Amino acid sequence: MHEGSAIPGRLSASRELLRLLIEEVGAPGFAAMRRRPGLVAEVDQHAAEVRDSLGDGRGSPSTVALAGYTEGLIHAAEEAGWEFPAEIDWAAGDWRVIRLLAICVLASDGREL
Repeated sequence: MHEGSAIPGRLSASRELLRLLIEEVGAPGFAAMRRRPGLVAEVDQHAAEVRDSLGDGRGSPSTVALAGYTEGLIHAAEEAGWEFPAEIDWAAGDWRVIRLLAICVLASDGREL
């Protein structure tokens, strides 16, 4: 079948969500990582936690799993009153934004989006 036995519509929606996340968070985050070495370490730690949450911690999670995790993270954060920042301040260290950037790193590992 398709990646992780996902139905085609779910895989397509997952890819679209991750593409949007990479545009909104990943692109500016990757640039910030080149300027801020400490951010790289934070993102690596968050990426490891996401991998551990979604699998065995060694391989990259599937596209559908990453998208589902992203949706859950954003929903829980919004339920707690968090709002996505209009402008990301990478020095502020908002763990939710760092976690979203880590998801972008995992989603950019060569998979087709």
